[in-house]
Amino acid sequence: MTAVTDMPAAPVTGPAPGPTPEEVALEKVTQWANDYLATLTAVTHARLAEIAAPKAAASSNGHFKPAIGEPTVGPYVGFDVATTSPIQITGFPPYQPGKVIAAGELAFLVVYMFINPMPTPFPPPTVQLGGRSWRLTLDLANITTMTSTKLVQSGTYGAPAPSLSFAIFSLPTPDPGLDAAVYEANVTFDITDPGQPYAAFATNFFDVDADPGFLFVPPSVPQWRHDTPNRYLVYRQ
Repeated sequence: MTAVTDMPAAPVTGPAPGPTPEEVALEKVTQWANDYLATLTAVTHARLAEIAAPKAAASSNGHFKPAIGEPTVGPYVGFDVATTSPIQITGFPPYQPGKVIAAGELAFLVVYMFINPMPTPFPPPTVQLGGRSWRLTLDLANITTMTSTKLVQSGTYGAPAPSLSFAIFSLPTPDPGLDAAVYEANVTFDITDPGQPYAAFATNFFDVDADPGFLFVPPSVPQWRHDTPNRYLVYRQ
């Protein structure tokens, strides 16, 4: 006689879980940030070539190509950072409006980091900062309650460091209670290795929202804003 043993039942498998709403939104924001990075790269390289001319020229494909050994002429910024206003995924790009956010809604802020590839009498910052560690800090000041929240991202550059790169912060949107809360976003960027005097804070941000205007104030399109507080509102829906 042959003994018959009970075989373990095969596990019941269902469809794999789909991405969460936050993952979907983050993917869309990442695509938007990548697309805008391409625009920034083209504009930046054109500007760098203009600054360096006539001793350096832009190649035919739009990439900056400095003349070997030439010093930089004109204004020189080695290290900088800029940001966007909050971005909400509500339909199709450019995902407007983003600065008025209901509590619990998903909202993101994109930070663009710049390292100048132009040579000086020394190697360009992209070479100097190769292999160096960086730190981004997003300080969110709730100016309604006078409280603050700090978000941090960090990493290490390859060699050479990229001229333009970006990071994405997911903004907390807690219930403010009966009174809507006004936040101000401030970003700092620095190299954390000892002896590397590179640091910056964002004085420019790209306002992704179009403004329809009000009374005697004309409407405005999405645009860069300089030395203006990057503020947004969170309210109870």
